[in-house]
Formats: sequence, structure tokens, C-alpha cells
Amino acid sequence: MRARGGLSDGHPVTRSSRFLSGFKWGLANQVLTLVVGLLVTPFLLRRLGQSDLGLWMVASSLLGYLGLLDLGVVALLPRETAYAAGRHPERPLPAVAEVFSRALQIALLQLPLVAAGAALLLLLLPENSERLVHPFLLVLGTFVVLFPLRLFQAVLHGLQDLRFLGVLQTVSWAAGTATSVGLVLADAGLFAVAAGWVVTQGLSALACFWRLRAAFPEAVPRRLTRPSWESLRAWLSQSLWLTVSNVAQLLRLGTDVVIIGKLLGPEAVVPYTCTARLVSVLSNIPQLALASAQPALAELRMSADKARVTEVSNALERLMLFLSGGAFCGLLAINEGFIRFWVGESQYGGLALTLLFLTSMLLRHFCLSVNSCLFCFGYERRLGLTAITDGVVTFLFLWLGVSLFGLVGAALAPILGICLVSLPMNMSLLARDSGRSLRQVARNLAPWAVRFAGVLALSLGVAVGLKPRGLLALTLAGTLVGGAYLLVMGPLLFQAPLAPYVRPRLEALRARWNAVRAGRLGTG
Repeated sequence: MRARGGLSDGHPVTRSSRFLSGFKWGLANQVLTLVVGLLVTPFLLRRLGQSDLGLWMVASSLLGYLGLLDLGVVALLPRETAYAAGRHPERPLPAVAEVFSRALQIALLQLPLVAAGAALLLLLLPENSERLVHPFLLVLGTFVVLFPLRLFQAVLHGLQDLRFLGVLQTVSWAAGTATSVGLVLADAGLFAVAAGWVVTQGLSALACFWRLRAAFPEAVPRRLTRPSWESLRAWLSQSLWLTVSNVAQLLRLGTDVVIIGKLLGPEAVVPYTCTARLVSVLSNIPQLALASAQPALAELRMSADKARVTEVSNALERLMLFLSGGAFCGLLAINEGFIRFWVGESQYGGLALTLLFLTSMLLRHFCLSVNSCLFCFGYERRLGLTAITDGVVTFLFLWLGVSLFGLVGAALAPILGICLVSLPMNMSLLARDSGRSLRQVARNLAPWAVRFAGVLALSLGVAVGLKPRGLLALTLAGTLVGGAYLLVMGPLLFQAPLAPYVRPRLEALRARWNAVRAGRLGTG
């Protein structure tokens, strides 16, 4: 099915092509982030010390609280942009400009609230963090100044300019990392990592501002008019529920480091974060696939029936499980040896902590795939209520778990929130909306679950029995488990619901390869 024309130099582009383009660039950025991050983290640990590095990790988590003050406008804008383009396929960009104008007006009105929130955030810093105050002020000031410019990236996301966003993410991250490393070598301390954050965010915001004006000038509003109360209320009635979901996300995933720093000290943050490092990086790959597909899902929602959207959502759900399951099995086999090789034995939190991180990742990915379908169907209110309930439950278990069980309690809390709240509530809604019973949903997942259990047993045996150490042993262990996973799980890619999307891509690659071979033979 072809998407709207006119958004790619006048040539129509399929939704699948835009999705794959953004996903490939995002994946390349994740690989680069992983490789360079593995080199930079030990460097920062040596040059800054465990205490200062722990303080910066806490400060980074606190920035998530400040992001909540946009009241869901940035999170809603990509979907609303895709909706506007889908409703007006002949002239999508002027319709997008109207949506963008409304969002930009709201963002400008929010600036005083954001500035006040930045000042209050200083009160949440851990005790004995005086050396962090001035670098953190630099970060907070930059966040306030760049706050309205974040909307330009959101509009580009909604227009599915994913290739540009992927390249920009890589370039801006590389520039920020280089800035931090250079200033750390110059003994700038915590100002070094703060300056790196400023460069990354500033370059990204300014580049998106330029890109939208250069590539999609009709999507930029020519002038801003004072918004009416009715338009503000209509927008905020949707975005506020996204804010509720964002608050819940922060309670589930953004408060663990803050609570650990408060109850156990900033030094305890480092082994917790290092043990989760590979999990957090590789867990972004399935989430990247989901984020790349959401604008297309939203556009599809406006131009196709619910059965078609459900079919696409089922394929995305299976893809998420395929990617997340592979990350689970591979990381379980190598995480201990990797942490010991990377930053030393003292920074490894144990097998139990690793298993809890991986289980939480897998469950969260499955929930996100379900939520994406519900979100495109317009269930912001229900998702918000479910998410905030999950967040509150997770937060309570988090505080209690850290107090009683330390780092293991922090990793266990999100799993309890998912299993007690999000999974039962959202799965029941999806089953009702798609016309499938919960038993049918479970039956559809059974082929994946049985195969996954077999590879999981192999991965656990490698982790506990072989205990790979050193770069060569880790490479061999990862290759063994990864190969077994592809051998066992690969056939699922050629079955419904993924087959209609996988087979054409493989045929295209085969045709391209045959053309290359034919060209070489002809030249010879």
C-alpha cells in the first residue's frame, strides 16, 4: 500500500520503505552508541570517579521530570501530524502547518512553567552534590531555551522523515560525546559531561529547525495567532492523558536511579547502571522499530479499516517479540563476562539482577506493542489510567524493594507493575477491540513462546555452566546462542503475520544480488 506523495521530493514512498529507512539508520546509531559508549564509560569512571559519575547518572534521570511539563504536546504532535497528512492526501503540508501552529503556541505558553520547574528540580539533587549544581544549571538553562524547538523534530517524525532523523541522531550524539571526552581530558569535571549534553541537544534542535524549513516549508506556519480556548482545550484534552502516561513511564523506569542514589548513595548507582547497560542499549532496538512504525500506523488508521490496522499491529507485535527475545537470550549468555571485561568485577550486580532486567525488558516490549495499537485507535485516556496505575504500583514496590533487597528489589518492581496492572488491563481491551478472546491471543503467541523457551534454556546453560570470560570466549558464546536463536526462531518470520512483509523484502534483496552478480559476469 502506498503512502501519500509529495513528502519525498515528489515521489511516492511506501510506508514500509519509510519505516525500514528510519529503522536502519536508527539501528546504525544504536550500534555506534553501544560501541563508543563501551569505551567512554570506563574512561569516565576512571577520570571522574564512581561518586561523580553516579551523581551525573542521577542528574540525567531527573531531567525526565522536567520533560513532563510539556503536558504531552511533543508526544502527541507526531501522531497529529500523521493524522493531518492522512486526512488531506492531496495537500498534506498546509494541514500539518495548522497542527504545528497550535502546538507551537501551546509550547510558548508553557515556557514560564518549564523555567519554574527547572528551578525546583535543584531541590531533588542528592545530598553532598555541591559540585554538580553549576553543571546542572547549565543543562537546565539549555533545556528551557530549546524547549519550543523540540517541536520541529516531532513534526519531522510525524512526516516520517526518518532517514534524516536517524543521521542527525548519530551526528549530534557523536559531537556531544567528542565534546565530553575532550573536556574531561582538560579536567573540566562534571562540566564536561554537561557540555556534551548541551552540544547534543542544541545541534539536534537547530538541525531539525533548518530541515523543516528547507525540505517542508509549507509545513511551517507563516505566522502565529493567539489560540482560542476551544482549540487549547481540544488539544490538551488529548495530550494531558499522554502526560499521565509519561508520568507513569517516569515512575516505572526513571525513578529507580534516583531512589537508589537517595537510599543507597550515588556509588550504588554505578554497578546497577553498568549491569543494565547492554540491556538498556539493545532494548532500544525493538523500541526503535515501534517508534519508526507509529506515524505510519496513525496515518493508516485514517485511511484503512480497523481490520487492516489490527493485521499490521499483529505483525509489529510479532516483530517486537522476535527482536526482544533475541536480545534476552544473547545478553543472558554474555552479560556477566562482558561486565567483568568492561568495567571490572566490582561493577557487576549478579545473575539475578541480569535476569530481572531482561524479564522486565521482554514484558515491557510486549506491552508497548499492544499499547501502540490501542494508541492509534484513540485510547489515550484508558492507556493513561492504566499507565499511571502501573507507575504508582511500581514506585511503591521500588521504594519498598530497594529498602529491603537493595538493587534486586529495584529491578523486581517494574515486573510486578507490568504483571499486576498493564498486561491484564491492556490485553483485555485489545482482545475486545480486535474481536479476539484472550485465549486466541495466547494461542497466537504459543509458537513463539515454545521456541523461545528452548533457546532460553541453552542461553542459561552457557551463562551458568560455561561462564565465558574474555573477548574471544564472549564472541563464541554470543555466536552460539545467536545462531541457535535464528535457527529456531527464524521460521516464524516466514509465517503469518510477518510473512507478507518479510518475503517481498527478501525477494527484492535476492533480485538486487542477482543483478550485481550479472553485472560482474558481464564485465568479466
